[in-house]
Amino acid sequence: MKKGLLLALGVSAGFGLFAQAPKVSGVRKVDLSNSKKTRIDGNNVNFYSSALATHRNGNPSVQTQGTKFSSSYNAFGLIVSETHCITANQALNAVLFTHRISRDWSADANTASGYIQYSWTPNFGTSWDSSYFADQFALGNKAYRYPAGGLINPAGNTNIANAVTVCAGPYTDGTNWQGYYENYQMMVNGATQNTLTLTNGQPGVYPNSFPRVSMNTYKDSTAWLTGGRYGNDDGTTAAAQAYRGATLMKGKWDGTAVTWSFDSINPNFHQDSQGVNDCFTEAFLSFSPNGQIGYLVFFGAEATQTATSLRSFLPIVYKTTNGGTNWNVMPMNDFTTIPAIADRLIPASDNGLKPWFDQSEGADIMVDNNNQLHIVCAIESGSSNDDDSLGFTWTRTGLSGTAAMHYIYDVHTTANGWDGFLIDSLMTTTSTNNTIFTDGSNGGAAFATDARIQISTDTSRSHLFVTWVDSDPLALAGENALPDLFGKGYDLNLGLGTARKQFTTSQDFYFHYMSDMALTSGTTFKIGVTNSIDRDGSHDVATTFDHYWFDQCTFQANEFTVPIIIGVNEQTASFGSFNTYPNPANELVNVNINLVKGANVNLSIVNQLGQVMVSENRTLASGSNNVQLNTSALASGVYFVTVSSENGKATSKLVIQ
Repeated sequence: MKKGLLLALGVSAGFGLFAQAPKVSGVRKVDLSNSKKTRIDGNNVNFYSSALATHRNGNPSVQTQGTKFSSSYNAFGLIVSETHCITANQALNAVLFTHRISRDWSADANTASGYIQYSWTPNFGTSWDSSYFADQFALGNKAYRYPAGGLINPAGNTNIANAVTVCAGPYTDGTNWQGYYENYQMMVNGATQNTLTLTNGQPGVYPNSFPRVSMNTYKDSTAWLTGGRYGNDDGTTAAAQAYRGATLMKGKWDGTAVTWSFDSINPNFHQDSQGVNDCFTEAFLSFSPNGQIGYLVFFGAEATQTATSLRSFLPIVYKTTNGGTNWNVMPMNDFTTIPAIADRLIPASDNGLKPWFDQSEGADIMVDNNNQLHIVCAIESGSSNDDDSLGFTWTRTGLSGTAAMHYIYDVHTTANGWDGFLIDSLMTTTSTNNTIFTDGSNGGAAFATDARIQISTDTSRSHLFVTWVDSDPLALAGENALPDLFGKGYDLNLGLGTARKQFTTSQDFYFHYMSDMALTSGTTFKIGVTNSIDRDGSHDVATTFDHYWFDQCTFQANEFTVPIIIGVNEQTASFGSFNTYPNPANELVNVNINLVKGANVNLSIVNQLGQVMVSENRTLASGSNNVQLNTSALASGVYFVTVSSENGKATSKLVIQ
């Protein structure tokens, strides 16, 4: 079958009820500035001096899913979903959200917008507690921004008062970015605040810009996050900013204090003719629960690669096995060898396939129970192999001529290399519609809203949960401007996932954060989620934003019923082997199964979204068995036949004409 037909069928299956083969509408240069988002609001006055009492109770015309629990001076601490502002801890049954201080904090003459607040709930949103730490604006012209927060809980502790909140982020003097701050405190009101402000360029200060991405904590009482290495983080162009790589911040709680150490890694990025590195400027970091095996992931083009499929924005991965003492770069991987990815790519101008890993719709990583890395993001099609165009991708025309659509993948390491599977399809693309959100501090310019793809996992690391927001593709020219929350769950041990779940229908689920850790209660997985909306209904991100707690992002153990299609091979399983014919098929397909011993066998045909289209159970004898499956009701396209028994499982690709 021709690649073009495979592509059309793959997209049609990906969009379910909106099935329509896409058209290629052109190329685009991905806006890498969105990965840094260095907006400054510049307003550091006492917020109570300008607060309007009429706005304290919100605007009834603004519908928001959830229950209000706090607020922030504006939305600038919410714009990067990779910050990891929310986390949870199973032993404490607690969820922590770190944010710019609430507009509703009790009157305090010293409280200003640069303060940072910890808000937490020990009962999944029934009640909340909080504490804050202060900026140094009045003392040293330093205002805290973009907080990333974590929760360190020493082993065996079940008393929330003995846990430790930890936070870091950049600070500004109101005009330029100057450095960064660190804070830790016991999780009890009135606890001593321990805050350190560091100015880049001063003696003894490790150079570090925008430390706010991938904040996570681990069982060895450490907290980790990444920042950036820039030539000039206040530069107005990519060339002036001169992004080089990532800083790594490690905080260690010793029972009395959190002390920080630093490292940095600068990959060998490909550069365009202007000397600008071809990469996104956010690096992702995740460790195993014990804090020993970790991965640092960049999305960019590696300079030494020559093959078309490797001259693209791909994961550049560094791995440690000793808690970050040493890091080693992993070999680059050719992701065109994974059919789930390759079958959906549009060839570049040189006819080669170029998987292009994108952060524009949000991205996230985690380490599973087998210490393997999972990357969740949208993967696009690189459009050119030219040295100056590695940052260009194809766009697809969506429904009725609407904007591009995107595939969301889980790509992960294995004991033998890499593999991956399709999670779902985004029907809309990042919105820059100025009728939705604008930035009053930037002349009312449109403010982008993306899918905010995020990962959560349970304490066993055997379950993976992915959420994103998407909109009606026929509204606002296919832009993701009226979002609802969607998600899927995966049981990595059983190889089963859930169907896609739509959690909201109100089309107003903005700026959501998803906890990196899920809480388990019986057979229910509960994932803390917040969303935020402007208080006065203006949709100006420079105004007060209220934060809402959403407690309906849950998964039940019995919902994991859909086979995860990982890799596509004619393979031999421990129970024997099988093959299908004819292939391509039409009305019927024969599945010839050779069993080592008799067994109860399940045969299923699933589509490219993992939905079971045909399923039969048979009791088969040892040796050769032939089973006919009726495929007359299946639409033309690519499917997968899975044969499984208690002795093993194997999967093979099937084409229906």
